[in-house]
Amino acid sequence: MSDNLAATANTTTTTTTTDSAASSSYYAHGLNTAEPNENLDLGYWIFNGATRTFLLDPVCAAFFGLPEGTWLTEAQVLERLTIDSIERYYRVMDSHDMGNIIFEDVRFIMGPHSGENFVINGSVLSRFPDGKVCHATGYLASTRSSYADFIAHELAGDVLYSWDSLTERMTFSESCSYLLGYEEKELPQELPGWAVLLHPDDRETLDVGMQVLITPAYGDNFEYCVRLRHKNGNYIWVIGHSLVVSRDHEGRALRMIGTLSDINLVQDNFENIKQMLYTDTLTGLHNRYYFQHNMTRWQDSLSQPLSVIYADVTGLKITNDVLGHADGDILLLSVTEVLTTVVTRTREIMRLAGDEFLVVMPRCAQSELQAIVAQLNAFVVNHNRIPDVMPVFVGFGGATLGEVERDNLKMCIERADVRMQQAKEQQREHNYAQLKAYLEKRKGRPVSMRDGRRLSYMTPQEREQMHRRQ
Repeated sequence: MSDNLAATANTTTTTTTTDSAASSSYYAHGLNTAEPNENLDLGYWIFNGATRTFLLDPVCAAFFGLPEGTWLTEAQVLERLTIDSIERYYRVMDSHDMGNIIFEDVRFIMGPHSGENFVINGSVLSRFPDGKVCHATGYLASTRSSYADFIAHELAGDVLYSWDSLTERMTFSESCSYLLGYEEKELPQELPGWAVLLHPDDRETLDVGMQVLITPAYGDNFEYCVRLRHKNGNYIWVIGHSLVVSRDHEGRALRMIGTLSDINLVQDNFENIKQMLYTDTLTGLHNRYYFQHNMTRWQDSLSQPLSVIYADVTGLKITNDVLGHADGDILLLSVTEVLTTVVTRTREIMRLAGDEFLVVMPRCAQSELQAIVAQLNAFVVNHNRIPDVMPVFVGFGGATLGEVERDNLKMCIERADVRMQQAKEQQREHNYAQLKAYLEKRKGRPVSMRDGRRLSYMTPQEREQMHRRQ
C-alpha cells in the first residue's frame, strides 16, 4: 500500500480513538456514509490495534448485524464468526507469519447472515514491535456477490485505487508506480488528470466512465480496456474495473474504487488467485468456497455414481481450550493426513468449517464407499494405538447420490452428515474418555470436558467444583 494510503489510515486511526465525535472523521476520510443498499455487497472496515477495536461502515455493519459509526470491541465482531475464522484471524493479527495482505474466506454463525460465507480482503498498514497489528483496513463482500472476485486483484500485484468526491483526490496502491514507471508524486491525483496518460484514441472511454459517476442509470460497474502511457514513453494495455461504492441522494457518486491490470499478467495471475480463493490456509485442502463453486460439476452424469464422506472431528474445541490452538492445528492436520492417506482414489477433499471435512468421489459405487469408510475407521484405531501420540477421533458418514428418488447432492451430503452423527454417537463415551485421559496426561492435572456439550463425563466432584467457581 502506498505511503499516501498508509498515512491517511494511520492519521485517522490516531485521531479517532478518544471519543465518539472523532469517529465521524473516519467517514470524512472515505468510509461509506450512504444508506446501506441491499444490492451493494461490499463493506469497508478499519481496525485499531491499540484498543483492539473495529469501525464498520453501514454496509459492513449490516453484514454483522452490529451498530455503525461507533468503535466495536474485538469480541463483539469475532463472536459472530466460526472458530475456524477466528483462528485464522489471530494468525494474521498477532504475528508476521501470514504476511501483511489479508485475504480470507469467513463464515457467520450469528446475525442476519448466519450460515453464509464472505470474503475479507485488506492490508496491514503497520505493526507493533511484538508483531501484533497496529492498523489495518479492508473490505468485506458476500461470496454470492460479484465483488468477491473484484477485491482479490491487489493480491495479484494489480493496481488498487480509490476516488473520493469530497476531496476529488485519488489514492493508489504502490503497485501503480511499478506498473507505469512513475514515482507516486508524479501520478495524477485528480480524475481528469488521467486523461493525459490515456492514448488519444481511448480518451472517449473516460467520458463514458464519467457518466457512471454522474448517474446510476448506467449502473455502478464500469469495465474498460485502454492504453496508458508508461514513463518510458510506450503505451501499455490495461484492463480496468471501477465500482461506485456509494452515492448521494441525487445519485451522484460519493466514492469509487477500482483496479488496473496489466493484460500480459492477467492470465498468469488468474491461476494464482484461484488457488488462494479455493485453498484452506491451514490444511492446504480445498475450502467451502471451492465446494460451492463446484456443486454443479459434481452432479454431472460423467461423475456418476458419485459418493461423499462427511467427517467431523471430536474434541477440537476442548483441545483448543486445554492445550491451545497450536495443538488444535496439529489435530486438524492429523485428520487431513488420515483422509489423504486412506482415500487415494480420484477424489476431492475439502475442509468446510473448523472441524468438518467433506470428501467427494466421482464414479464411486456404494460398495466401494463402504470399504473406504471401513478403512478410515481402521486407520484411526491404529493411529490411536501409537504411544504418546495425540489421539484422533473422527466420525465418518458416507452416502451415494441416487439412493433415493429425485436425489441431489445437497440431500446426499445431508444423509452422510446424519450417518456421521450416528457413528460419533456410538463411540462418544469411549472417545471422550480417551481424550480426557490424554489431556490430563499432557497437563498433569484433572481436566473437565467443559466445551458445553459433554458435561456428563465430569465427575460429581468436578461438577461441584465448577459450580462453586461460577
